[in-house]
Amino acid sequence: MGDRHISSFLQATALRRLFERVPLRAALLFLAVWSMFLTGCARPPADNLQDVALYQTTPPPAVAAIYAPAFLVQDPAQPFNKIGTPSAREAPGKSPEVFVDPEQPAIYYEIQEFQTAKGHYTNLVYRIHFPEVPLDWTRINLTAGRNPGILVIYTLDDRAQLLLVTTVHTCGCYLAFLPTEAMPTEAYPSDWPVGSQRVYGYTLPSRIGVPRQESDERIMFTLASETHRIRDVGIAGADGRKPLPRHEMMLLPMYALYALPYKDRTIPFFETEGCKAGYVQDSMKILERLFLSWLALDLHVGEDKAYSVNDGSDAIFYTSLKFWARSASDMKDFPGFLSYWGWKF
Repeated sequence: MGDRHISSFLQATALRRLFERVPLRAALLFLAVWSMFLTGCARPPADNLQDVALYQTTPPPAVAAIYAPAFLVQDPAQPFNKIGTPSAREAPGKSPEVFVDPEQPAIYYEIQEFQTAKGHYTNLVYRIHFPEVPLDWTRINLTAGRNPGILVIYTLDDRAQLLLVTTVHTCGCYLAFLPTEAMPTEAYPSDWPVGSQRVYGYTLPSRIGVPRQESDERIMFTLASETHRIRDVGIAGADGRKPLPRHEMMLLPMYALYALPYKDRTIPFFETEGCKAGYVQDSMKILERLFLSWLALDLHVGEDKAYSVNDGSDAIFYTSLKFWARSASDMKDFPGFLSYWGWKF
């Protein structure tokens, strides 16, 4: 995002007050299942600190990074568990080939705004990717495939209060809502659970705290090994525990995914033509196609997609397998998406 766009954003919202002493120009910022039936595949969190690694940004001087999430990755010695950078390379018979490089982690961001009858809101959209969800026949991962990702969306009101955190895999599956303590009671769905919620085999809090920027706190998502499912949520930096092994991530604008360096040119991470325009290249999910395409009436079910206000594709980012609710559950229409799932914004 250019300085002009960031400046407009700061002038349009109360976030401006947070950045009056911060320069806007920042070229690069460094950062620290059966799946649908995954209950039987869930494993307890690792207690040994050698079995986890924390991915987060360093204290950042830019609007997109003030809330940048942290990710606690389990079993980080496995390359498929590492947060990586979408890249391009030459490959025999498949040149160029996109892949996710686990040696350099990155998180991508975009700022979106939307309006409802109740007010003006801002979404801070974050995206990460992994090399793969492995196809392990001892624990069949329904989402097995290459280049999968996760979206984390922070919804702020016009006073810059964080109201809601939405997480979803970039295929549109495993949607979870995490309202914060700042969310007005009347905005909740009528059947919202108290204390905790079950999200496809994992128990997550039904409400979370708001991180304090002055203490460099941030929301931390614990990711399961292999499937990269969000299995726990907390506030990093709030409990004073022993520091974890850390990896710094690059913070990059979302449009960088459309310009991966390759030789003397750039190529997009996404398909740009034909019926798969808007889909991540080489992201076919064999098992999901086999077992769920008939239910969703979608041959490309489970395949990862772009999610951007400027992605230029007609690919619907649906979050319900009900084929008749495809448009209603489309995250690209965020107000309509929230309404579909019962939120009263």
